[in-house]
Amino acid sequence: MSVIIVSGHGDFSLGLLDAFEMVFGTDEKIKAIPFKKGEGIPQLQEKYHEQLRLFPEEEILFLVDIYGGTPYNAASQLIFGQENCDVVTGVNLPMLLETAAQKDQALVELTKVAKTAGESSAKVFSEEISKITHTDLEDDEL
Repeated sequence: MSVIIVSGHGDFSLGLLDAFEMVFGTDEKIKAIPFKKGEGIPQLQEKYHEQLRLFPEEEILFLVDIYGGTPYNAASQLIFGQENCDVVTGVNLPMLLETAAQKDQALVELTKVAKTAGESSAKVFSEEISKITHTDLEDDEL
């Protein structure tokens, strides 16, 4: 079973964890690590390292906000060369919910779940309505 560490700029990760808990409830293996103004990679890595020490035998998946941002850079530098850790960017609530629901999978599979959930969660209202309307029109023609 994997531990999921969510991080991002400001209090983004704390808000995301709060929203997650409204839907999913509390999960001791889902952690939020904020990146605060005035902090740099060393301070954030120390926060990450504190969590890694709590779960020495677990696989760790970092879900961060922006590729190339400080939360990503701090995590990727910290875990470089470790097979039991990975980082996925673009975290959002659907990604976190789906990933948490399947955190018993192997890390390599869990990263695929996170990526797919993140990619498929973006929807445009007008496009979705168009699909429904188009399908309804086709059904009427039958």
